[in-house]
Amino acid sequence: MSDLSVDYAVLNRVRHNLDHIAHLMKKPGQEMEHVSGDSMGVPELAKRMDDFGDEWSYGIKQLTKFSGKASKALLKVKESFEKLDHELAEANKHQGNGHGAGK
Repeated sequence: MSDLSVDYAVLNRVRHNLDHIAHLMKKPGQEMEHVSGDSMGVPELAKRMDDFGDEWSYGIKQLTKFSGKASKALLKVKESFEKLDHELAEANKHQGNGHGAGK
């Protein structure tokens, strides 16, 4: 039989970091949507700036979505391990009292 362990502190820290990334990236993504290439003055530069702004905004939104989904997935992993840990502790407690299966 092997032991399986989960470092909840690390899991929580990673979730916090992912949530923080999502929070940090929202503002630049929103600001980039409002940047107009026309403010650059040169038509070709204005077009490139508009294209860059659109791509940047899309990329930031994707990173924000990924960070949020990854954080939620890690929360589910944590909750599943906590539930399993509780169930195993209960089963072990019942076995120790002579109430386990096969006794």
